[in-house]
Amino acid sequence: MEIIKENKKLIYRLLLATFIMAGFCLILYKPFVYLLNNPEHLKAQLDQFGNWGKLFLILIMAVQVVFVFLPGEIIEVASGFCYGEIQGLVICLLGAMIGTVIIYWFVEKYGIRFINKFFNQEKLHEISFLKGKKNLELILFIIFFIPGTPKDILTYFAPLTRIKLSSFLLITTVARIPSIITSTIGGHSLSEQNYPFTIAVFVITGIISIVGLFAYKWYINKQQKNL
Repeated sequence: MEIIKENKKLIYRLLLATFIMAGFCLILYKPFVYLLNNPEHLKAQLDQFGNWGKLFLILIMAVQVVFVFLPGEIIEVASGFCYGEIQGLVICLLGAMIGTVIIYWFVEKYGIRFINKFFNQEKLHEISFLKGKKNLELILFIIFFIPGTPKDILTYFAPLTRIKLSSFLLITTVARIPSIITSTIGGHSLSEQNYPFTIAVFVITGIISIVGLFAYKWYINKQQKNL
């Protein structure tokens, strides 16, 4: 009871943040899913708003990074479909950067209790060994570079390590490029109705993602055994 009294303001803020985020997800989930699963309709809508349409997709990507309730790949494909490979890549990278900054701010302000709203303790325990790694930057780069690895939890965990926000943004932004560009290329070829190439891109990316996920799991399990 004493702990509750001492941290009453913090608890109220965390509860308020949780309700706001939950409401945000409930309100926007269906519209987001509908738009992103209907890229032609989305493109027609965004064309009406010019550059504001690009800003809209940037904000969607930022929301995905923070709330993790939409697969990022859908947004990447939609960006490529609507704006091409390079512009789609830039849109997704900017959104990911904004989302990362928001996460860093909340984690630094509220700590582990904020992370627990999104991930359980077991998930965090799996990667807790990263705190003591001297080559943390290289490990993060490799994990973000390989498609298929769970990047969301690492974005939440990074503020708890020694890595600074500026370093983390630089590492992850560069490392995200290969996995995002494959999605935007696939999205653009889909808009061009180049279906054989689109299928080839997605199949190859899917295979690499599966391999990447298994490699990530193998690495995590190996590190757990060494603890």
